[in-house]
Amino acid sequence: MFAKTRSFSFIDRLIIEVEDAVQAPLQVKLKSEDGQIWCKTENRVHSGATSIDWEGLGELPYGVYTLECSQGKDTVEMKTVKRI
Repeated sequence: MFAKTRSFSFIDRLIIEVEDAVQAPLQVKLKSEDGQIWCKTENRVHSGATSIDWEGLGELPYGVYTLECSQGKDTVEMKTVKRI
């Protein structure tokens, strides 16, 4: 696994910990339980970086989301919860 969240839940930002990342852009999506993409971003992981701080998620509706991180041919999906 090359990416994981620091915490299972979030309020207004997600910290994504990155391991063994290559210099290719990291594409991140948050999808609702029905598969709808609510927001997405793309970040270039800098050499030596260990995390990405995805801010500005405070306006998302509360609920369960799937966080999808992909880089090159690798993709990781994990559940996360937007809470109060």
